[in-house]
Amino acid sequence: MLSVPSSSSSLKVQVFDKDTFSADDSMGEAEVAVQPLISAASALGNTGISGTMQIGKWLATRDNALVRDSVINLVDGRVKQDVFLKLQNVESGELDLELEWVPLDQ
Repeated sequence: MLSVPSSSSSLKVQVFDKDTFSADDSMGEAEVAVQPLISAASALGNTGISGTMQIGKWLATRDNALVRDSVINLVDGRVKQDVFLKLQNVESGELDLELEWVPLDQ
């Protein structure tokens, strides 16, 4: 769980393997735009809507590391987003993340 200010635009993630007898090796990095999730959650507000529906989308382009479009959903009153990213500064690799917006007052 991370506390992310609403003014944040992205989160940089560095991925390492876990070695028992030597130093951990870098497996790449990726940058996650959190603003689409923040914007969708803010626009929804505290409406008390439950159920499941799509409330936003972050499109895969040449300018970002998305493997495919990332949909932001409302699932049982929670704002969630699955993100599939290509790792950067490495020959190959992908990172799958599930983001969930949790207001600080919860």
